Amino acid sequence: MALQMSTYPDDKTSPGTLRPVVQTEEVKRMIRNLDRIPVIDSHAIGILYVAPGQTSELEILANLHGSPAYTRFLHGIGQLITLKNQKDVYTGGLDSTNDQDGRYAYAWWDDIAHILYHTATLMPNRPGDSQYAYKKMHIGNDYVRIVWNDSGHHYRFDTLQTQFQFVNIVIEPHSTGTSGAFSNSQHEHEYFKVVCQRAPGMPEFGPLGEFKLISAENLPLFVRQVSLLADFFVLVYVFTSQDTNRAEYVTNWRHRLRALRRLKDSIPGVEEMPSQVDDARAQLERERDFTWMY
Repeated sequence: MALQMSTYPDDKTSPGTLRPVVQTEEVKRMIRNLDRIPVIDSHAIGILYVAPGQTSELEILANLHGSPAYTRFLHGIGQLITLKNQKDVYTGGLDSTNDQDGRYAYAWWDDIAHILYHTATLMPNRPGDSQYAYKKMHIGNDYVRIVWNDSGHHYRFDTLQTQFQFVNIVIEPHSTGTSGAFSNSQHEHEYFKVVCQRAPGMPEFGPLGEFKLISAENLPLFVRQVSLLADFFVLVYVFTSQDTNRAEYVTNWRHRLRALRRLKDSIPGVEEMPSQVDDARAQLERERDFTWMY
């Protein structure tokens, strides 16, 4: 923000040309609006466990635990966080006051993005909720779902009945050591088959192709990266396929940049930014026009 509001790094500019910001109500309101725009990209991704022989939505949503291999996968894909009074990590709409959506969740984050995993096996089965609506309220609204399939059957793309059917990343045991759903094998030759199911009409994206065989050691990292890419892709796909004008998907970063520009433009007498900052702004404009190519 300081770079946008000053002439830095133009060393030749006299300090006398800098102007203090007048604390008008308009400026205060714009700063409050800026504070509401996140500084990171946030993603919510669902995780379902399919036990042996299960094929229906209700059976799958009812699961409160999974196989040992599934549990190890969860430990690798993110960090277990406490939901109650959680302020530091994006909680993806889960209740952080009364533990209504469970006490814990898996999440992953770095300096620029947060992922919250809506994990069905960590969410409680509430009394009187025979349709598991509270679980489905979160997982059914996710654009991307990770499905650990120990059923022994093909997982149908529309198993979970929801209007948000875009991408399923399906994981199935492949090597002999993991052929039993509740095998606790941890040997070095443990492999899993990873398949990407896409909505009709959605183009292929990412590294999966028809399928990939991934070792248990690398599975959490691989699936996390693919699911993050998938969630970005679906966001762009949804926005650009809604009309013939190919509407733009705007990231949180670009929202903040626009807010900063509006703030700068609203202050009278602010000098034009130096060439170095102009170059940076031109680069952002080029990035805005970047088209996803797959």
